[in-house]
Amino acid sequence: MLKQGIIEPSNSPWMAPAVYTPKKSGEVRICVDYRELNKKTRKDAYPLPLPDDIFDKVRGAAVFSTLDMQSGFWQIPVNMNDKEKTAFSPGPGMGLFQFTRMPFGLTGAPSTFQRAMDSLLKDLPFAVAYLDDIIIFSPDSTTHGTHLEA
Repeated sequence: MLKQGIIEPSNSPWMAPAVYTPKKSGEVRICVDYRELNKKTRKDAYPLPLPDDIFDKVRGAAVFSTLDMQSGFWQIPVNMNDKEKTAFSPGPGMGLFQFTRMPFGLTGAPSTFQRAMDSLLKDLPFAVAYLDDIIIFSPDSTTHGTHLEA
């Protein structure tokens, strides 16, 4: 994450604990526990789409493509003034790091990401997003090719 620019060294007065969990691939994922920060965070009321609303939108379509944005939350930069609040320690003696991109675990992250996706797709009536999953839907394969190129 450091090489990718997702995190950077930090001198923050904040620090959240981190734990490691195994991925299905055998790699290890770092998970930062932001429960204390989340208690102090103003909640974002932007709604996630309801499954029934998504089903209504795609009703009548015959051809579908799905896209899964890899590390979608990391596409959203953290506000410069808030980076220090995301600080964590990967382990004893390893110092502190803070996120430059939106991490998982923040109470407002899903709403922030959904708002960004809805804004990006607002002019594409044949596309709908649920967080980092996008469905492109069309009545036939010819139209679908055009939709995919959009």
